[in-house]
Amino acid sequence: MTKQAKYYLGRIRKRGELTAAKIAEAMREPETIEYRGTRYSFIDFQMFGSPGSETGFYAKIAKYRQLGSVEVVHEAQHASAAAAVPNLIDVASPFVYLPGFSGIAYRHIWNAFPSEQFEKVFKDLVEAKYQKFFVACDIEAVADLRTFVTRLAGLDRITELQATVFPPNPLFGPCWKSLSEYLLKRKLKEAVIKEEGIQGIETKLPEIAAAFLSDKPAAEMVALMEPLLDGLGDAALLMAADGYGRARVKGSERGRDVIIRTSENQKSFLFEGDPHPSRLFEQAFDAFKKINDERGLEHP
Repeated sequence: MTKQAKYYLGRIRKRGELTAAKIAEAMREPETIEYRGTRYSFIDFQMFGSPGSETGFYAKIAKYRQLGSVEVVHEAQHASAAAAVPNLIDVASPFVYLPGFSGIAYRHIWNAFPSEQFEKVFKDLVEAKYQKFFVACDIEAVADLRTFVTRLAGLDRITELQATVFPPNPLFGPCWKSLSEYLLKRKLKEAVIKEEGIQGIETKLPEIAAAFLSDKPAAEMVALMEPLLDGLGDAALLMAADGYGRARVKGSERGRDVIIRTSENQKSFLFEGDPHPSRLFEQAFDAFKKINDERGLEHP
């Protein structure tokens, strides 16, 4: 078994005329982009499922130099020397894309190719495939809800709640169903919700946290949480935590000002650093399925 590595879970936000099929095509027949002499491209593409009914896609983002060098031995001289190597890969980050969840699981490689760099390069590669013509995408974090609400529950008061959310596709969550329906009815690409209260916002987030942190079955937990959502900001926060936006909460904890962001509590799992594609797909599928079950997410 290869060394374990961290994989982050996110959702791909598609904008304009971008579709899951176009993302897969960008992975299958990729462009190459370059930043400051370093090149990037998708490599080692694989598909899961039958043509026309694909359940997922695998590839790597290769970070490489057009001309690199490696140290070799010159046996006759018993000396080392540099040998030129074209398109030398510095690092390659494996990932899987699961259209049924709008989900992506991607490897975080500390210092060499961290998650935030992966997200930017993925976006730029997909958009470059179509010359940025009526297509755009972003990777939004799926928050580890248990960690996130545990941190929220520790706040003495919440003074600011800010969230940017966008219409979900293809899933919806019962805890933010009315907000999702509002976005679709108004034909909004995104909505920004901001609430401020110096003395402390009246929010049900502590009760929501308590409901989620209980050991009740997932269905009961969702039923407990739904009636608590009497505030638009609370629903937007949970929607962002499910990967359909981003949010931050400002408040105080034991007299100290703190900021809690969904992006800082991203869901992840440990898996093989150099994985077999089908095993990584299965691991990611199970992770997203578990999120659906825990949070009551389902197809409309």
